[in-house]
Amino acid sequence: MVYSIYVSGTGFSGKTALCLGLYGKFQEMGLSVGYFKPVGHGEKVVDGKLRDADVILMKEVMALTEPLEVLCPVVLGNRYLDQISDNFEAAAENIQKAYKEVCEGKDILLIESAARPEYLICCGLSMPQLAKELDAKVLFSVKGSDDTVVDEAIHYRDHVRLEGGEMIGVVVNFVPLEQIERMRGIISPILEKCDLDVLGIVPDHRELTLPTVQDVVDVLNAEVLTCADKLEGLVDNYLVGAMSPESALSWLRRSVGKAFITGGDRTDLILTALETKPSAIVLTGNIYPSVRVLSTAEEKGIPILLVPTDTYTTVTRLDLLDGRIVPSPTSTKKIQLTRRIIGEYVDWRKILEGYVEKKKEDKSR
Repeated sequence: MVYSIYVSGTGFSGKTALCLGLYGKFQEMGLSVGYFKPVGHGEKVVDGKLRDADVILMKEVMALTEPLEVLCPVVLGNRYLDQISDNFEAAAENIQKAYKEVCEGKDILLIESAARPEYLICCGLSMPQLAKELDAKVLFSVKGSDDTVVDEAIHYRDHVRLEGGEMIGVVVNFVPLEQIERMRGIISPILEKCDLDVLGIVPDHRELTLPTVQDVVDVLNAEVLTCADKLEGLVDNYLVGAMSPESALSWLRRSVGKAFITGGDRTDLILTALETKPSAIVLTGNIYPSVRVLSTAEEKGIPILLVPTDTYTTVTRLDLLDGRIVPSPTSTKKIQLTRRIIGEYVDWRKILEGYVEKKKEDKSR
C-alpha cells in the first residue's frame, strides 16, 4: 500500500518546493515516489487545455510517466464555481480514479494541495476533506515572518482534525535571518506544546525566492534577442522606464539586478539602462530595438527580451512570479538548491517514519 503525504499550506508558502525536496531525498533512498495534485489552477495552456504550472514542473523534473490530466484531474480557472458547481460529484470521481492510477507501483505519493487549504470546501473537495478521502497524512507549510505562524498552524491543524484527518507536522518556511533564533527558541516550543510537531525551520534564501530571467521569459512567452545563454541570472524586482535618459540616469543606477521594462523604440533610454547592469531588459509592444542596442547588450552580457504586450499587461503578468519559490523546469541551479535546502533544514527522516510504520503494519497482516 502506498504511503500518501498531503503537502499543504497557506498561499505561496513553498508547497511545491517542499514536494520537490522530499522527492529528491526519498528517491535517494531507493523509494518509488509519485506526485499528485487533485485540484490545480490553470495558468498555462498545453495542447489547448489549461494546465497547472506546478504540475508541469513536477512532471518534467520527476520524469513522471502519467499524463497531465491524471497528475492533476481538476484544473480550475478564476471563476471556478461556474465550472464546478453543478459537477462536483464528477470532479470527486475523477480525483479518486486518477489517485488510484498514480498510486500504482509507488512506495510514497506526494500530494500537493491547491493554493489554499480551504479551496473548494463548498464542494467537499478542500484539502482536509480530500486528505481523509485519500487516507493521506498532512504536512503543513506556513510562512514564518512573524508570530501569527502559531495561530495559523494550529487553526489549520484543527481544521484537518475536524474532518477526521491527521497532520504529521508543520514546516515554517521563508523565515528572515533575523527571525531564525526567535522561531527556534520561542515559536517552535509553543507549537510543540500545542501538540504540533515542527519538522523544519527554513531560512529565507533570496537566490531561491527571486525569479530568474528564464522565469520571466516563460511567464511572458518572450522572444530572447540577446544572450540566450545567460538566463539563469536572478531578477531582483522590476523598473518601468518612460522618461528621458537624462532625467532617468540617477533612477536607473538603482536598476542593478532588476529587469528594466520599456518600449523597443526608446533607444537612448535602453542604452543608458544597459550601462547600469540590469538583469535583463524587456521590450514591450513587439518593437524591435536598433542594431546598436543589440550589439551593446551582447557585449555587456545582458539578455534583451521582446514581448508583444503593452507595458501595463507585461507588468501584470509578472505578478504571477511574485512570491513563488518554484523554479522553472530549466532552472537546474534552483532545482538543486531547492533540494539541498529542504534536505538540510527539513526533518525528512521523521516525515518518513510514517512510511516505515505503515510498511510494518502491511507485513504483519
